[in-house]
This record gives sequence, structure tokens and C-alpha cells, in this order.
Amino acid sequence: MTAAILLRSCVETLLAFVFWPAVTLIMLPFLYVPVIAPFIALGVCSSDTAFGVPPALLAWRSLSFLIPMVLFIDLPVAVLFAATLLIELLFLRNPLILAVYSLCRSASRFAIDRQPPLPDTEAGHPAGFVSSASAQAEHREQSSPNTNDGARYREHDSVWAALEGDGDKVQPGDVRLVSLNWLMALAERGDVLPRRQSLPEEAFLSSAQLRRIEEGARRGLDRAGLEEAFVRLSKEPSPSSILGLLASFFGRKRNPDGLLPIVSISYCWLEAAHPDREGRQLQLLCRKLRGLYGGRGLLGACRAYGFSDMASFLPRLAPTAAPFLGATPFLARAGGVSGLDLWYAHASITVVLLTQLPDELPAGFDRSRTYDTRGWTTFERCSAELGAKPSSPVLAKWKLVIDVASDDGGAQRRLPTTPKRMATLLAACRFTNGADSEAVLALYEKTAKAVLGTVKKLDYYGLPLLRGDAWTSPALLAEALNYCESLRTLVVLGNRLDDEGMTELAAGLEDGALPALKNLSIAVNRYGARGVVALCDVFRRGVAPTLHLLNVSWTPIGDNGAAALATTLAMGKPSRSLDVWGCDVGADGAMALAAALPAAGQRCHVNAPFNRMGLAGQAALLEALEAKHGPQLGHGFAVLQVTLLPWSTPLVRALGRGFRRVFESGRMRV
Repeated sequence: MTAAILLRSCVETLLAFVFWPAVTLIMLPFLYVPVIAPFIALGVCSSDTAFGVPPALLAWRSLSFLIPMVLFIDLPVAVLFAATLLIELLFLRNPLILAVYSLCRSASRFAIDRQPPLPDTEAGHPAGFVSSASAQAEHREQSSPNTNDGARYREHDSVWAALEGDGDKVQPGDVRLVSLNWLMALAERGDVLPRRQSLPEEAFLSSAQLRRIEEGARRGLDRAGLEEAFVRLSKEPSPSSILGLLASFFGRKRNPDGLLPIVSISYCWLEAAHPDREGRQLQLLCRKLRGLYGGRGLLGACRAYGFSDMASFLPRLAPTAAPFLGATPFLARAGGVSGLDLWYAHASITVVLLTQLPDELPAGFDRSRTYDTRGWTTFERCSAELGAKPSSPVLAKWKLVIDVASDDGGAQRRLPTTPKRMATLLAACRFTNGADSEAVLALYEKTAKAVLGTVKKLDYYGLPLLRGDAWTSPALLAEALNYCESLRTLVVLGNRLDDEGMTELAAGLEDGALPALKNLSIAVNRYGARGVVALCDVFRRGVAPTLHLLNVSWTPIGDNGAAALATTLAMGKPSRSLDVWGCDVGADGAMALAAALPAAGQRCHVNAPFNRMGLAGQAALLEALEAKHGPQLGHGFAVLQVTLLPWSTPLVRALGRGFRRVFESGRMRV
């Protein structure tokens, strides 16, 4: 056995002397110089309490200073990092040295005391625990909302049915959409938007025209393929998964964001008899849309995506028999207000919020009736923020929820509003028709439960989760997550979550919440050991019973945090992969994880590169991985450390600080 281990280690060492230098040379110009080095440089100049990218640094990173920054900062830092990595991998931490070290530890009775693993089920959880979690999941499955209701807000077919008719409630022509090009031209001429019946036919875009516009979308990065490659690297770190990740950056698909060329506009009526008698709101709206995105305007950004035009939905029931551009016949057939939710909550439709009132208002206008105090506009905005829309499109250079009062073309990001919170908001809002309040609340409750109850992924990358904030506190996130019975992936990345924030988030989660969650990334944050303990406590309460991947990377949890995570491994959480990259874990934390790994799920990997666990911790974790999964070259990458040289640990800590500052500013995605 000893000879086999040494022979395999010799082979791996020879491969390492060929593989790692080649990978380093390839990655130096593509990853180390443009990506890793700026993070390290920022981290060296940062404290642990600072957040965001300093404006001065952005100025120095501008085009005029780019070449000096690359030559005199990025390149030297990248070479230092790459050289450090190679020296430690090839001469200080190669597989042969680790094998000899492990054998010496075993001979000296310092090896890990392996306990027999608990009986596993197919999911990789200990017996008893899984049966309880499965019962909770089964119970929630029985009470979960209809999947078809949620699909209505994601699939394109529901929008085409609303335009072309569904043969039942909706007839062709019930809803007609107006060309944004035509609308902008109308505003430029200073004209007033007439009633729907008075519009010329060229003002409308038919569903056939919209389909052709959609087909013109450009090709862009296949983010789904990229995310799958990241997941594979987390589950099974190996040379093939690294190469697969690099190859995924070149994957392309048409209309990668899955958008529809439709804009729904949310605005206030200025008078009970007419929404915009003088056309001032229309002119304000179009002027703001033209000024967005560096003067390209919304239409310019859409054309860059490949959409030659966008169709506009302008809602509202008129009190007269002759409707304006609202979909009065459609709404009447569908039961009053039903159907309006589709145009705001749908994942592929852009929503424009006209939260600003014109400077000149009709005589007698009540200026206290702002956008935020009205019931209909509150419904429309909150529907758009429920979480169906992607927060960060791949190719589209516009936000899917736009507040034209914002110069950067994006509305303030807010967490989903639950039905309970909506009831409170609407109680303080004003309706022209008081009877609308109950109907709006009922519609919102149905919409929120359908969207949140069936959403598969929520991504809050870069959104500050601050305690006490009226729209983005950890408690509000927990309140929304309690509705997410079908959620499979949750990304809480770069959100400034500290120990207190994590404790508040954990406390707000109900027992047995998130029954379908598979992937939880709560990384690049600021919490330490206390925050990890709070996170682990929710697993004991049956939260996320089917969790596969847990990522807390680049968060300074230390040895105590790693020990808390070790307790979740013995519970079977997560069942596939625990990622603790760059978490300042030392030898004690590594040994705790190694000791817990035998009791973890059968397929569970621990990926802990770029920590400070030393040879003892690295050998212990490597032994545990090989005992569980057999000898694999990927295990060496999973325990890769850069801490033996005097400058190694400060370099890695600076990298972590840089990661946090950049990710918290929302300026980079993974």
C-alpha cells in the first residue's frame, strides 16, 4: 500500500511539473494580469472595513492610464502571484512531499482517527435526517402553487397568447402594443397621446412583427453553460473541469438573456378624466429614455442587442366608455384587474417606471399624490421586482426595471415584496376608486405566490443587505425566501453581510423553508465564525433539506467557522460540495473538516484552496478526500495552498479583500 501511494505520488508530481507551468503560462495574460492582479492591488491598499471600489482607483483604471497600470502594477503583481504559486506547488507542496509527510504522520500516530460513516441514503444524507427532510419536502410539495401559474411569468407563450388570443378568455386585439419608435416620434413633435381607437394602424406592432424583431437578437455568452462549468469545477476539481470552464467562456447563443422586445410603462394619471391631457408626461418619459446609457437611449441599447424596435404597453382602465391605450376589453373579460400582472411580472419584459412628475401640473393637482403613494403604481413596481427578471443580463446593456428618474438607467434594487408586506403598503396608498384596493391586493397575492413559489433561481449579487433598511434588509430577504418552495439556486454574493446580518437572515427563515434548494452561494461577504454558526443552525431546523452545494468562499470565517461547517457535513449538508476558498482556514479548521468528511454524503467534496492550513491540515484533508473518493488528481487542486513563503498569506488575504470590495460594488460577475 505504501509503495502504491508513493508510486502514484511520483506520477502526479511528474504531471504537476508539466501541467501547472503550462496552465500558469496560459492563464497569466488571460486571468492573472487582467483579473487577479487588480484584486490583489486593491486589497493591498484596503482595510477590512472598507467597501466598494474607490472612485480614484476607477479614474486611474481609465483608458488613458491603462498601459502604465498594466505594466507597472498588474504585470509585476501577476508575476509575483504566479511565481509564488508555482514555487509552492512544484517544490514545497507537490504530491510526493505530501505523500511522504502523510506517511510520516501515520507512522507517528498523528493521522486522522476515521470514524465509520453513518448510513447513507441515495441523497447522501444520514438515515433519519433525510426521512424527516423528505417528509417536510413532500408536505410542501402538496401545498405548493401550481407550476403552470409560475410558468406564465417565465415562458414567452403566455405573452403571445395575450396578444394573439388563447381561444378562451383572450381574443386577438384585446391587447395591442404601440411601437416605441412611433411613441418617441410623437413626443418629439409635441403631440398628445390619443385614445386607442384614434391611433393610426402604423402606431401598433403586431405579434408577427414582434416575433421577427425577437429573431433579430444577437448572439452572446451562454451563461447557463458557464454556470454549469463552475458547478462542475466545485463538485469535481480536476484538470478537465478547469479546461471545461475555460472553454465555456467561448460558448455563444442567440438572445442569451431570453428577452422579449416589449416595454411595460408604469406611470401616474394626472387627472381622473385623462392620464396626460397636455402630453407633458409623455414628453418627460421620452426625453428621459433618450438620455439613458450615455446618450444612446433605451432604443439605442436595444438596437445594440439586435432589437430594431420595442413594443410599449401602457395600462390603466379609463373611467369613460372610450378607453385610452389600456387593455380595457381584455381586462374586462379576464375579471376586472386580472391580466395586468403579466405585463409587469414577466421575466422577459422590460418595465419602465415614470416615478417623476412633470414640472407643470394641471390646476388643482394634489402634489402629495406621488408615484410611491398610489396603489396601482405600487402594484406595478412591486410586481416587476418579484424576482422573475434576471438582475444582470448577459448581453443586454439595459436594466429590466428602469426608473427614468435615475441617471444610470436602473431603478433602485429592492427585495421582493411579500403579500403580507403589500397589504401594509396598500393600506397607506391612495386609489381613485376605493374598491380597487381589495382587488389589487388579491391579484398581487396570487402573482407573488405564483412567481416566488415557482422561481428556480434568485440572484442578489452586489445588493447591500443592511439591517434596518426599508427595502433590502436581511429580514426582508428571509421573509421572501419563505415563499420560495421551488427555488434551486440562491446567490447572495458580495452583499456586505456581517455576523449580525447573517444572524438576522437565519432567524427569519422558517423551519423547513427552501425545500428544493440545491445550490447556495453566500460568498464574498464579511461574516465570520458567528455568522457561520447562525447559518449552520438553520440546517438543523430542516431548512434546505436537499442542499447539494454550499459556497462560503472568500469570507473570513477562520478555524472556528470551519469547525461549525464541519458539523453540517456530519448532518449530510451539503451532500455534494462545500466550497471554502480563501476563508483564512488554518490547520485546526482543516482537520475538523477532514474528520467530519467520512460522515458526510457519499458524493461530498470539500474544496479549500488558498487558505493557510499548512502541510498538516493539507495532508489531513487530502487523506480524507482520498479515503472517501479514491485517488484523484483533482484532490490536489482542492487542497491547494499558497502559505509557506513569507509573503504568501498576506498576498492571499489581500486577494480576498480585493474580491470583497469589487464584488460589493457590483462591478464583476462569476
